[in-house]
Formats: sequence, structure tokens, C-alpha cells
Amino acid sequence: MGKASLWAIPKDHFGTMVDASTGRHSLPDYAAQVLLPVCGGGAAGWAGAVLNDSSGAVAGVSIVAGLLFSMAVFLFQLRLGLPDDKRLEQRDIDLVDQCMKNVLWAILWGMTLALYLVVCGAGGWLSSGISGRVLTGIAIAAGAHFLLVIAMCLKRLRRAYERLAKQRP
Repeated sequence: MGKASLWAIPKDHFGTMVDASTGRHSLPDYAAQVLLPVCGGGAAGWAGAVLNDSSGAVAGVSIVAGLLFSMAVFLFQLRLGLPDDKRLEQRDIDLVDQCMKNVLWAILWGMTLALYLVVCGAGGWLSSGISGRVLTGIAIAAGAHFLLVIAMCLKRLRRAYERLAKQRP
């Protein structure tokens, strides 16, 4: 797809799920980010959950994804000034880079989830029979993943603030 390709965003996001002490992929992070939401969505669908009106979910996801754009701008501005500060270590810069990768994935995932909810809601598919349960389960899994990615962004932003603020005079 060339210039329109967004494949680097999920690759970068999932590439941040490493154990800081070993540098190897962290299975617990993958389980929390992927397996937990899939299990939750599957259980909800199995239990018969259906989303009768997706408009509130669309609004909420869209607003949060939009607000994440401002966080991305903030991180971009922050990152531009980091190399000039000689008091910082490479791991401080890496932390901001990881947070940016997570934020970009949260934005992309949130926009995708909002589109999914709009299309399924417009088609009336979320509340119709077995397919409604399956599609609702997918929506719940995707929403849970969205929330967990945001939690990871907040965790990393907090840690970056802690590290960078302590090194400021």
C-alpha cells in the first residue's frame, strides 16, 4: 500500500511489549493485551450479550481516540527536545518513544473500533440473533483491548513523567 500503509503502527506497538530486564518479548503483556480481551468478548458473546444501541459506544470511543491525538502531539513535541538534554539517559528517550508507539496504536484501534460500531450499528447486526452475539463479543473484545492500550499509555506516560521530572533541576 506504500504511503497509505499503517502496518508499522501495530508492529511498533506490539514491539514495545518486552521485558525491560531481558529485552525479550513479554508473554504476560501479550496475554493481557490480546488474550484477556478475546476471552472477555468470547464470554460475553457466549452469555448472550447484545449491543442494542451502539451510538453511545461510538461517541465515547471517538471522543477518547480524538483526545489521544492531542497526547500524540504532546509526545511529539516532548520528543523533539529530549536529545538536547544531556542529563537524560537513552532509556528515558526510549520510554517516550514507546509511549508514542502505544498512543498511535490506541488512536488507530479506536478509529477502527468506532468504524466497526458504526457499520454494525447501521446494519442492525449487533442485536440480531447469533450473529449479533458474535459481533457484540467482537466489539466487547475490541473495546477491552482499547481500554488496556490506553492503560498502557497512561502507565508509560506516568513513568516518563516520573523519570524526566526527577532529572529536572
